[in-house]
Amino acid sequence: MGKRQRRRKRQQQEKTAQTKLHRYFVPSDQEPLIEVLLEPGISAQEKDTCLAYWAFTEPGSWSYKVTEIGNSNQVLRTVKTASRAALLTHLCSGCEGPTTVTTRSEMAALGIWHPERFPYQATTSSSKCLNCREAAAAVQRQEQERAREAERTALQEQVTNASEWVADHRNEPFPEDFPAVPDALALLAMIDIMVQMERDTFGPINGHKYTLGLSRSADADTLRKLHRKHWLAPALPATIADFIFNDDNTVHDVHVEKVPWRLAHAFGDDVFQARQQVTQGVTHLLLKRPTRLRDTVMELEAATALDYLDGLLDRSYGEPPVPEHRRQEAYDTFHEALVDGFNLRQLVAVAWMAASSSVSWGQRTPGLKPGSVSAACVTNIGRRIEAAHDRPVPEYDVPNWASLPATHATALKLLKQHEAVAEALSQFRTLRQRIVTRDLENFENLDYGHPADLQDDRGEDEVTFALITPDGRLDFQFETPSAMKEKVSTGGGIDRVILHEPRTLHAYVGELVTPAPENNNPVANEVLRLLDCYDGPFYGPVAFFSVSARSNQPQDLDTQQQELLTLAHQVAKTRTSLNTTRS
Repeated sequence: MGKRQRRRKRQQQEKTAQTKLHRYFVPSDQEPLIEVLLEPGISAQEKDTCLAYWAFTEPGSWSYKVTEIGNSNQVLRTVKTASRAALLTHLCSGCEGPTTVTTRSEMAALGIWHPERFPYQATTSSSKCLNCREAAAAVQRQEQERAREAERTALQEQVTNASEWVADHRNEPFPEDFPAVPDALALLAMIDIMVQMERDTFGPINGHKYTLGLSRSADADTLRKLHRKHWLAPALPATIADFIFNDDNTVHDVHVEKVPWRLAHAFGDDVFQARQQVTQGVTHLLLKRPTRLRDTVMELEAATALDYLDGLLDRSYGEPPVPEHRRQEAYDTFHEALVDGFNLRQLVAVAWMAASSSVSWGQRTPGLKPGSVSAACVTNIGRRIEAAHDRPVPEYDVPNWASLPATHATALKLLKQHEAVAEALSQFRTLRQRIVTRDLENFENLDYGHPADLQDDRGEDEVTFALITPDGRLDFQFETPSAMKEKVSTGGGIDRVILHEPRTLHAYVGELVTPAPENNNPVANEVLRLLDCYDGPFYGPVAFFSVSARSNQPQDLDTQQQELLTLAHQVAKTRTSLNTTRS
């Protein structure tokens, strides 16, 4: 490089250094209010444009209009990219440095571009400068990203914990406590609905137009109780919003109305067998509570009558529902009427007539407060029911919009079933006691039933025995014990069931019979339960035969034993008639 080139380079560097060191104050160096900050490396024309743009002699008016400097768009692009204006007397509340703006519009937005409002002495602003705002925004973005990451982590933990919580229900124990009657009825109604819908789950109930019991909130309580007592387990699909989590993202509980439900895993994965097991057990115990069943039916019908009255007032007359302070009285009036012998269809008729007369009274009486007509209906219903005790009452159908809860039909079926078996069961118990008393004399002082004494088939004389087949049919047959075993075993082995009351009855059941629907024998299993045998369930045909005090050889069923089994079959057949529809 020659001397001339080195000299020119040195001169250029000195000129650039002088340019960097020079500061541009507005309106003057003696009265600096704004400093124009220029980007390094800009051209002389760009510098002149920026200095002209920010020039002023007094705050509130600029020395040049933008159009006087040049093309508006070109000027604004140049100013934004090549310069900034630092307000030397308007200090940032964050960093205490001058506030910077990039355009006149930003200056105006500060609200100080006026001769009387512009600060001539250093003043701390209530707002922050661009750099502080950008730094705060960057910190906020970092915090938001950390929060999103924590949220994603928590969400993943919740998903994992919820999945594990649902899966852990497979380890829940078999239910030990029998549910309350309303809850047991709801369980049977759910099984009915699952069968009708051809589904393995029930719910979610928040999508149903009907209720199981008195109300939707009562249904939620029922599901909660059945879940806690291990009769039901939550099923999928479900979302994270359906669960209630602890602070550590473990599952605390589930929103029972938002998830589907299935029978507890303790009953097995075979849906048919699970339904059958639950239905038979719950039905058997409910049939022992006919009084509570009747009470439940009346409670449901009284609540339905009240719902009908509310709907009638709203739909037909535009009146509000029964006031809160009269609702219990209305319910009690309906319930007492049912106890006294009225039926639901009669209560619907009484409610219709009471509402009609109350509305007419309201139309004739000006100045009534809202709800007065609805309250008058309650009084009118009580009077009409009292007056109707000695005269006929019409019956009106319950409209579809006031439909009964699902458990109402279930309870009525059980009551009908109870009435059908009550007489036969009474005869069965009387005859059974007679046979037991008779046998006591024969078995007195005998060590009967010891395993060493159970030696079968010492002879092959034909005997009369009873055979109950999977289709529920009872047949008395006269064949050899070997033939009887052959019919029970269905190609496999057999097992003897020793009954204790009466002790002169034993039964043969098949071993290793496939637990398939075609081999299910609910009638025989119910007969065994009536005879105090709670083993099983057993599959395939079941044979009943007689034994004596001195021999366990199959012998003829006598007349009383045949009559006892016939009565037991009648009771069992009736009891299981409802169960078959739920299976």
